Amino acid sequence: MKKLILVTLTMILFAGWSHAQQDKKGFEKRLNAMRVAFITQELDLSSDEAKVFWPIYDAYTAERKTLRKEKRTTRKSGNITADEAEEMIEGSFENDAKEIELKKKYYGQLKSVIPVEKVAKLAQAERTFRNKILKAAKERRKNSPRHSPRKKK
Repeated sequence: MKKLILVTLTMILFAGWSHAQQDKKGFEKRLNAMRVAFITQELDLSSDEAKVFWPIYDAYTAERKTLRKEKRTTRKSGNITADEAEEMIEGSFENDAKEIELKKKYYGQLKSVIPVEKVAKLAQAERTFRNKILKAAKERRKNSPRHSPRKKK
């Protein structure tokens, strides 16, 4: 049953990938739906647990996305001064501390609505899903005619 769901998710991913450039928002929605299905299955959430889990988890991912976006905007490229480098490093430490506080905040909320064993599985489920998506994208690029090695004449 698990394999069937994963195969279905992969097929949906491939179908979605072909339209990603044309319909980025639609693709993001499909990808999110696959993520929801995958994590729900991996954590073995009941329908009652899912009802309370997903609003909290969605709020967490939105805040995490904002923090990571801030981190990307504070990076500088090229030649930087020692002061700029130190400022970047300090900013990185502050951002990491904010991310840890965010995890603690949402850990407390999540463990109050689902068993702590399921909360513990969450990070692994996220990594597994991300790796599956990256692997599928890599396969798709590898098999794409645009990215195939060209024959020399």
